[in-house]
This record gives sequence, structure tokens and C-alpha cells, in this order.
Amino acid sequence: MKIIKTALLFCLATLCFWACRKDENQNQQGDFFPPVNVDFYVNLNLPGYADLQFTNGYVYEPNQGYKQRGVIIYNTGFEGQEKYVAFDRSCPVNVDSSCSYVSVENSTLFFRCGQFSGSTFVNCCGSRFVASNGSQIEGPAKRGLRQYYVRNLGTQLHITATP
Repeated sequence: MKIIKTALLFCLATLCFWACRKDENQNQQGDFFPPVNVDFYVNLNLPGYADLQFTNGYVYEPNQGYKQRGVIIYNTGFEGQEKYVAFDRSCPVNVDSSCSYVSVENSTLFFRCGQFSGSTFVNCCGSRFVASNGSQIEGPAKRGLRQYYVRNLGTQLHITATP
């Protein structure tokens, strides 16, 4: 009986060790996102935000989000509070990599990890995301983009990290 208890204890300890090791490996790959303080307003009447008046329109709000890489604000075309969404421009794969930017594809229906250098797109990890909800559809990312809360106040949007 004592041998069975010892064997079960050994199996449990081994299982815990491997579970912890898996989490450690994920963190080393950079597939995590630390907390970020985001709290800003966008005036939809300003010319710089005119594209947000149209379905699939978007703007990059610079100097916001993780490592100040920016936030993408996107018009989904839906009605109500889901009309506008906002995502961090840091890709969830290797968020600390200098190339870990998310950009809007030419079709404006998807985001891709990488950024434009002039008219040339420089690919980073190849992950691809649905623009309307930030979910991952292709590439090594194991999760979708970090989404921020958007409150539609009529002519202004309030984007925050917390509700």
C-alpha cells in the first residue's frame, strides 16, 4: 500500500513539473501580454479620424498600448457598442521583438504581424487576425490580439484597458 501511495505521489509531482515547464516555455516564447494602461479619447469629427465613419475604416493611434506601438481603432460596421473595436499593435508572438507590430492588410478585413516600410510590407511572424474581433486565424500566434474597451459617446470614442 505504501508503494502505491509513493508511486501516485511521484506521478503527481512529475505531472506538476511538466505543467509548470510548459507555462515557462510559453513565457519564454513571448506568447503573453503584460498589463498596459490605456485611456484616451478620439474625436470622430476631426479630419484625422474620418476613415472611422466608414465600415472597415481604421486608424492607427500612435504612442498608445504596449511599448507605445500604437492601437488600431476599427469600424466593424455593426450597430451599437460593437461598431468600433480597438486592438494593440503588438503581436502576441514575441511581443518584445522589434518587428512585433500588427498592421491592417490592404483589404482592411484582416490584420497581419508585420509593418509597412514605404510601400513594402515587412513580415514578422506571419500571424494573421480577423479585423472585426482580433481572433487569430493563421500563423504561430496562440491567441488573438489584445483588445481594449471602446465606449461610443456619440462624436467621441473612449478607449480604455478596463471597462
